[in-house]
Amino acid sequence: MPTTPHFSRRGLRAQRGLSLVELMVAMTIGLFLMGAVITIYVNTATTSRSSTLESQMNEDATLALEVLQQQIRLAGFSNVDAAGARLFPGRAVRGCEGNFTSATNAAFNALTCDPAGAGPDAFAVRYEATLLNSQPVTNGAGVVQPGNCANEGIAAWNALAEGAASATPLTVADNRYYIANDNGTPSLFCRGRTGAGFGTPTALIPNIEDLQVQYAVTALPTAGNAIPHQVAGYVAANDAVLGAAAANWSRVAAVRICLIARTARTAPPGANDTNDLGRYVDCDGAVQTNTDRFLRRAYVTTIQLRNMRPGLPSDYAIGANPWMFLYEN
Repeated sequence: MPTTPHFSRRGLRAQRGLSLVELMVAMTIGLFLMGAVITIYVNTATTSRSSTLESQMNEDATLALEVLQQQIRLAGFSNVDAAGARLFPGRAVRGCEGNFTSATNAAFNALTCDPAGAGPDAFAVRYEATLLNSQPVTNGAGVVQPGNCANEGIAAWNALAEGAASATPLTVADNRYYIANDNGTPSLFCRGRTGAGFGTPTALIPNIEDLQVQYAVTALPTAGNAIPHQVAGYVAANDAVLGAAAANWSRVAAVRICLIARTARTAPPGANDTNDLGRYVDCDGAVQTNTDRFLRRAYVTTIQLRNMRPGLPSDYAIGANPWMFLYEN
């Protein structure tokens, strides 16, 4: 006689599946956890991308400032002849409040500026270039020459009309810096001498939107008193207090440079408000707000003009007038 299977009540309970309510609760908890994980991932990825963009912006600005600092420190550098006279005593810095309106390959004294002073500033720096203060460049003939700002070789030439002390061929660096678009990207450009002529305009650093130049000037010297060496204030690149007189330019002790850099790409969408992303303080100290989702920041540095300061004819002596060494400059 066949045996009927026997199922215990406990066995039936053990084999019973989840109820619909239990399944829905489990799915709800799972979806909640998955949503939390996705939210954390998206926020972390957004923060990471924003940090990467900021790091790139900082690197671009730092590199641009380093280039300009190195050039401005060289402004006015010159070797001397056997009598101690400077080989290149010409004016070393020329700034524009607003961009150049003349061609960037115009003669130094023929450079003209935007009369309205609108837009980014521009400036030119001159000094005697050597293989020690410039990047060496080998020309097509295999001759090693000092390089200009675009890494083009500078040949010695008759720079008498440009401020040289004599017609003896001299290697004069004359580099012009300004802001222009490079395939739609605002960039720091330069154009430098290659000798009697100029080389090709070259984009140096991308994502530099603004360049502002100010001069640190000392007080006006008075007859019979020491030439002031303490900075009395800052003036704009085209300030009338400077003019074209060499005596006025001896009052310029330093150059203050302010750059506005931006990120290479827009910040990714996230919880940040567009106005918060676009808010920054510009070179004039004013708060600006853009809605294009580019991050921006101002970077400022001040560079001393060591080669353009008045000479010191004697050392300070203990017990003497501490300012005596500034007299007769």
